[in-house]
Amino acid sequence: MIAPRTLAQRLADARVAQLMSAIVSSLKPLFPGVEVRELPGRIDISDIIAGDVFPPPMIGVTFSRVRQPIHVDGSYDLPVELVASIVTEEMAINGRAERREALAHAIGFGLFELLADYDAPRWGLTSIRLPEEAEMRPLMTAQSYTKGVAYYALTWRQALLGMGADPLARMPYTRTEAVEDGVVVDYPADLSGAPE
Repeated sequence: MIAPRTLAQRLADARVAQLMSAIVSSLKPLFPGVEVRELPGRIDISDIIAGDVFPPPMIGVTFSRVRQPIHVDGSYDLPVELVASIVTEEMAINGRAERREALAHAIGFGLFELLADYDAPRWGLTSIRLPEEAEMRPLMTAQSYTKGVAYYALTWRQALLGMGADPLARMPYTRTEAVEDGVVVDYPADLSGAPE
């Protein structure tokens, strides 16, 4: 039976929100000089062209989808499809002009390196699977190119494990029966003792 829970109780278990915050907190010190922030959703190229909201160079983290495959016992994992939006513009680094595409590639491959690590992409969390199916795609248009920005999306999937209630707590039992030598034998609900 599902019990009522307050919004505060549900927030304490909002693991997708916790994942977003943990990713941003983990990326910030690893990409000095790059703005890293959580986004409320996927950004559109028109948002970038409008300017100001997404100052390059930037990594914006969000998710595009969460699914819920339910196991037989009622527990479930949450595969989360994550997106790191990379926005760059041409800039000078160590006195040398760098193309926006090269900067986006450098940030993207830094993320690939991070996602391939054994510990780092757990983001300081427990009960999380390592990343799967990471890929990066350019999402530039002619209009965004003339505005001087490059926009790439790096996506990957990670599953939050062990969601849902304890299956034994969900399915209370009052008796257990087994078949011994063709005879049905009833056991008490407390199975700590051996049958007589």
